[in-house]
Amino acid sequence: MPLSEREQQILAEMEKNLATEDPRFAEKEPARRAEPVGAKLGIVVIFVGILLLVGFFASQLLIVGVAAFAAMVGGIVMIASSLRSVMRTSSGERRARVQSALSSWEARLRDRYKRR
Repeated sequence: MPLSEREQQILAEMEKNLATEDPRFAEKEPARRAEPVGAKLGIVVIFVGILLLVGFFASQLLIVGVAAFAAMVGGIVMIASSLRSVMRTSSGERRARVQSALSSWEARLRDRYKRR
């Protein structure tokens, strides 16, 4: 959620006051945001789902197959929501990198299926 204009003014004023009180503070680089762990966790969950799928084929237990399906779908949802949050909250450079990666991946898929 973006800040309102009044909140942005207050924040700018606070930064200005801090910079005049402590000049070392103004020289520091802003802290980087933590990387979203949703994508990494989603990949792990998908991998666990694949292992559960192998377990389903070995044991023939329906509950294991359902758990495998749920894990793989859950992992895909985690990855998609993580990418969506990166696109929504990230800087312009990072957003452009993610968009170019996704568009090049989509182009490769389209080329692959056009050849067949």
